[in-house]
Amino acid sequence: MSEKEPRFIVDTMLGNIARWLRLLGYDTLYYRRIEDWRILEIARKDDRIIITRDRSLCNRAYKKKIKAIYLEQNDMAERLAYLSMKTGIRLFVDLEKSRCPICNGELVKVSKELVKGRVPRLVYEKHNDFWICRKCGKVYWMGKHWKGIEETLRKAREILDNMVKSRGIKV
Repeated sequence: MSEKEPRFIVDTMLGNIARWLRLLGYDTLYYRRIEDWRILEIARKDDRIIITRDRSLCNRAYKKKIKAIYLEQNDMAERLAYLSMKTGIRLFVDLEKSRCPICNGELVKVSKELVKGRVPRLVYEKHNDFWICRKCGKVYWMGKHWKGIEETLRKAREILDNMVKSRGIKV
């Protein structure tokens, strides 16, 4: 029996977390402008976990029995490790599950020919694997930024391991 993956709604201060969670394959809502009451309503209705840097929002969620996580960390690897400890999110990219970091749409792997003319010529020549967002149509590939993504996730896994050891948690 497979456990349902967590879904999230992220407050306006944490757009970068929304992008990371989407990249990791988690359905994550994010709005640049949204009232706290609306975040609470969506989280309750859609069974989403609120991720916030707003203590007041977090406390209101707790009072309403809505799942919420207050993020005080500033370092991205530390944030991801903490979220993994609290929710069990994976700290590696599963390209079968990744979502569009921009719009949260599902990504689908496509043939190289399908992106010809939609990506810079040098990118087309250098890469063979491409993904397109089913919702917004943006094209993705593993560019130079990929090393940074992998390094942040490696660091997050290391931090998580240390957190688990220091708290005596069995995984």
